[in-house]
Amino acid sequence: MAKVTVRESDVEGTKKTPWPRVSKILISEHTVGAKQISMGTNVSEPGSGIPIHKHTDSEEAMFVIEGTGKLICGNEEYDLYPGTALFSPLGVEHQIINTGDTPFKIVWAYAPPLPDHLK
Repeated sequence: MAKVTVRESDVEGTKKTPWPRVSKILISEHTVGAKQISMGTNVSEPGSGIPIHKHTDSEEAMFVIEGTGKLICGNEEYDLYPGTALFSPLGVEHQIINTGDTPFKIVWAYAPPLPDHLK
């Protein structure tokens, strides 16, 4: 049987700039052979976040694990806190800002996976 589990602590994250954050790809074609979905975590430092962007070929779902933040999606703003689920439709610009004084952690998933999540 192929590998089906991944421990976040075993995955080396990718440090992103200029918005300081660390992203870890946990479920992908590279890690477990997934071809229809990818999943991982993102931890943003206080005052940082995920810059405005959009996905034209993948839907994105996110779930807040820790910290507080703000989602700007289209023309709307939403407060984020642990236990909040988010959805970003195709082609809609979105941005997340860590509004707290502790790290802000989310789990994200893309379907289909982003191109760099495939072999």
